Amino acid sequence: DAADIAAVDAALVRLAKLLGVEPATPRTGAAGGAGLALHAWGAQLVSGAPEVAALIRLDEAIAEADLVVTGEGSFDGQSSEGKVPSLVTERAAAHGVPVALVAGRIAESADATGFTSVVSLTVLAGSSDAAMADPAHYLHEAGEILARQHLAR
Repeated sequence: DAADIAAVDAALVRLAKLLGVEPATPRTGAAGGAGLALHAWGAQLVSGAPEVAALIRLDEAIAEADLVVTGEGSFDGQSSEGKVPSLVTERAAAHGVPVALVAGRIAESADATGFTSVVSLTVLAGSSDAAMADPAHYLHEAGEILARQHLAR
């Protein structure tokens, strides 16, 4: 709840100050403060999506693909601001490869115009509780839907 979040935030600010790190340093709040600890130990903090994309040679894989499927637990207004789906969409566009999105939840306010298809597991299942109770089933179903849509083009 809000009180717990405020307490954790205050504790992380205190920890940052104890470690000699400015609490507002970019990426130090990621993963519950894991970035802060890594930074305090001397790690260089970089944006994760581009770094992982380079490590897995994402551009090379996209160049050989007919369709790219990306996903996120909850696709919302922040998802187009540097998160994995936006990076994947940008890279695929450079190669002329269409991108589909599978997400646990897709917020009404989310801009999904960059995707050729979108599938929400919550919509497929009828509720978020049902989707979380059997995610493998709904991911399989989402894959079937995307395959049919892609083959129909």
